[in-house]
Amino acid sequence: MYQIEWVGMTRNNFQPGSPDRIRMIVLHATAGSYPGDFKWLRQGGAPGREVSVHYYITKRGQIFQLVADHDIAWHAGVSRWEVDGRTVYGCNEVSLGIELENRNDGRDPYPPEQYAAALWLVRELVQKYHIPPNQVVRHLDIAPGRKTDPAGFPWQPFLDEVFADLTAAPSLPVGDRLRQYMLDIAYRAAGSGLPSEWPFWSHAHAAKLGMPVASLVARPLAPRPAAAPNDRERALSLPDGTRYLVEVYARDALCAEVGPDDTLRAGTPIERLSTIPASPQRMALLEAIFRAVDPVNGFQPGWAFHQYFLRHLDTLGMPISYNHRLALTAGLSFACQHFALDSLCSPVGQWQVIYRLSELRQAAAGQMILAGLSRERADQLAHLLLDDLFALRTGRRYHPKAALIQYALTEELGAPLAPAETAVIDGVPVALMPFALDVVACRLPTPDWPLERPLPPSSPFGRLTALLSGLRSTATGIVRLSCLNSHHLPPSPMSTVPLLGPARHGQPLIDVSLFAGDGEVRRQPIDTILIVPVPGPTSFLLPNAHIDARWHYYIDHTGMVYRLRHERFVARAARGVGRPAEHLDQRALVIAVEGLLQHSSPRLRSALQALVHLLRRHFRIRVDRVQVLEPAASVPVTDRE
Repeated sequence: MYQIEWVGMTRNNFQPGSPDRIRMIVLHATAGSYPGDFKWLRQGGAPGREVSVHYYITKRGQIFQLVADHDIAWHAGVSRWEVDGRTVYGCNEVSLGIELENRNDGRDPYPPEQYAAALWLVRELVQKYHIPPNQVVRHLDIAPGRKTDPAGFPWQPFLDEVFADLTAAPSLPVGDRLRQYMLDIAYRAAGSGLPSEWPFWSHAHAAKLGMPVASLVARPLAPRPAAAPNDRERALSLPDGTRYLVEVYARDALCAEVGPDDTLRAGTPIERLSTIPASPQRMALLEAIFRAVDPVNGFQPGWAFHQYFLRHLDTLGMPISYNHRLALTAGLSFACQHFALDSLCSPVGQWQVIYRLSELRQAAAGQMILAGLSRERADQLAHLLLDDLFALRTGRRYHPKAALIQYALTEELGAPLAPAETAVIDGVPVALMPFALDVVACRLPTPDWPLERPLPPSSPFGRLTALLSGLRSTATGIVRLSCLNSHHLPPSPMSTVPLLGPARHGQPLIDVSLFAGDGEVRRQPIDTILIVPVPGPTSFLLPNAHIDARWHYYIDHTGMVYRLRHERFVARAARGVGRPAEHLDQRALVIAVEGLLQHSSPRLRSALQALVHLLRRHFRIRVDRVQVLEPAASVPVTDRE
């Protein structure tokens, strides 16, 4: 049982109302962190951006009430929805608003404690006010051209749990519900959500562009404080002053111009990046698309990689990763960037030599010869790229014989986009996983079946049945979103191998130090680790961090570790902190972390602890030489020796 703590507003940025007005519930994400975003909301926003909300739920599952249910909070803005059979313009007057503490970048997780609290609260409100399923919505549903929140929230499973045993509404055919789950996981992998009747998806589906890989939003013009706006704006401003919605799919990017209110009007033409001629508009779109996945480098028209991309966009697809460094052997490193349909790599310093992952796999199989690579070396490099791709996108190791991986490679579904998830649909456990060109699903023996274990041969789910007659790939027991039958769920794959490779412990390190330049070489040995909390967000801080030589490493709020500068060069984050700067510059390794440690996520703390442990062992640094530079009391960083 949860408790709701009444706190009220410090400014009366709401209107009086009555309980009979409540006919819908809207979920939001704050695009910030507690307590800053909570204080911002409680004080009613800022001049010119007055806001309020009924409830706020922290990542720890605390529920605060700021506005009484019967009063009208200002949370929905310009919005529209079908409510009790009529179209309502401006949903504030008929809705309750719930804010979830979350960065709203599609990567920040919603912890189980927060999810459970939101589930309890929405169930309580649904029962109290008799809200039907189609009137529990996200902000992105009622303002689809403007808003993205709550980005990355597992919407379809949440709705199913909210209305479990609460409604007698007729259920959809099992295949239709599976389709909803597949689309939900695909859009969450892109850091967004799929609004109903979204024209971008309809256009992409008709043009066979594959799954969404990014939903672009405007980058902040300056580092945001902890007190952030209550949601994320979608429209991007181009150099000529026009504003565009941009959504990136595996094979191409789609864009549409919007008016001053950032809404997408019916009949607005949707353009494809590949058909836009060379122009400042096209260059701005390319920069936004690359910057969304690679804040450090963005789009570099002079780079061989990106020139190659422009010539082979149709077979490479859109970018899905940083341009970073991978070490094959001691002294042999490659620059690498992953795209939706293929990956590129170049030997460091030989930028005109470009290898494609697809070609490396052919060379490893003896089907072609690549200059400068033996068959064995091509196989090693292909495996390195695949292992890196799966680590970055799924958190698992590449396992070439795993059922879902083998299926995706054989069917040429492109890159994996997110970890596999398990859902229970009509009582049947199913594993779902999005790839660049499709989403795949297979049946499981139990909801908690480990995906790195083979399915039991004795399981009834391991036998072929007549359920999938007429569907593609029935012999594998794997069904695809593009070929989904609306009546049945797939049986389990007939296989003695696991569905996926083992989980990779710890976050992979993204090495972008290759692009930092040389800088000042150390004159003294390393004996200190400095931990520097910085306000974030990542997308604003990283582009210049490695050029300005501020830090050696950066850890974002998700726990991802970026190596920005080689340790043999000096970083200058120690300047101006009341200590002998020259001494610290010469002797210190500098680790920047996003946000104050006392408010950081467990994943960030775990990644920081692991990195400090690794660096201490490698450079033989004493524990008392690990220092945290921050204005407030810090959480101690300890080692697990």
